[in-house]
Amino acid sequence: MKSNPKGFSDSIRLSVNTSQSDIVNLLLGLPIFEDLDRRDIEILSRHFKLYHVQPGAVLFNEGDDGDFMAIVLEGSCDVVKHPEEVNSVRVATAGMGKLIGEMSLIDGQPRSASVEFAQRARILVLTRESFKAIVSEYEHVGVGLLWRLSRTLSQRLRQTTGMLSQIQGKRDAAGILQ
Repeated sequence: MKSNPKGFSDSIRLSVNTSQSDIVNLLLGLPIFEDLDRRDIEILSRHFKLYHVQPGAVLFNEGDDGDFMAIVLEGSCDVVKHPEEVNSVRVATAGMGKLIGEMSLIDGQPRSASVEFAQRARILVLTRESFKAIVSEYEHVGVGLLWRLSRTLSQRLRQTTGMLSQIQGKRDAAGILQ
């Protein structure tokens, strides 16, 4: 099992004094896992690693290979797009309990946005290698995790669809058609 995803800078450091029991307690406190039993949380805890993030750190850049996802435990980060024709655009802020990087973990595609931290943070990281091990070795836990990731993606798609429909409605009302 990989302990350090490739590309992490010195401003993102593995917490070396964290026990599996500590990880269990961190996972138990997250809303995404609130309905899992302790045995399943203990299985997951063997695959997550805790990292400390310094202000100014970039977790990953748009277009990077995506071999891990993270859950924000403390602090927050900005999800940023860098379109060529304009300055960077913050598309979301992810705070405590929010997932980042899960799309690339699932589909293997390059990162669709950058993730930047303006403040100190702590994150739990799950690599693709560990995700595959969970699915292979503990099918019911893997399916449960995949179900939770899918639910998160579905909620985000619904939010995005709602925002796009509002934007299009304002354009239509203003007589701007494309």
